[in-house]
Amino acid sequence: MLASFPTPRPLPMLPEALRMLDVALPPARAADLPLLADLHAASRMAELLLAPWSPAQKRDFLDEQFALQHAHFVKHHRKGDFRLVTRRDAPIGRFYFDRGGPEWVLIDILLDARAQAGGIGSALIGWLQGAARDAGAAGLRLSVARTNTRAHALYRRLGFADAGEVAGTHVAMFWRP
Repeated sequence: MLASFPTPRPLPMLPEALRMLDVALPPARAADLPLLADLHAASRMAELLLAPWSPAQKRDFLDEQFALQHAHFVKHHRKGDFRLVTRRDAPIGRFYFDRGGPEWVLIDILLDARAQAGGIGSALIGWLQGAARDAGAAGLRLSVARTNTRAHALYRRLGFADAGEVAGTHVAMFWRP
């Protein structure tokens, strides 16, 4: 059984750019876990293309990976905001962040491949940066897989700077208001 999400807290208003795209951030609920597992699997399946497993074995592996990731996120971010990203009320991603400390944390952002490269991710991160600044947070930190060059470039464009390694596989990044 997967751990449940923390009780959602109210959010600052989303920027006009996201409202114009009909993007919303409803709280993720236990009933959304199968959808979130599907989103995770779709985003990672290409990495398993050459693995000598059947499609069912690959999906089982990705489901286990999702369950472990979910448990980690919920355990280590007990005051985190776990949000679906919807467009025209249809789920297109997840946006997880933690506003519980002096430094806010962008835990995870994942958009369906069809929703990428349209400015939604940049607008969501920009909104979180503005909310952190307005709340007087010391900054916003995140970690990104060393191999995820697209995300790394996006974060740099949004003003994040490298802040060291995380477990040898990820790069920590930090943004200061």
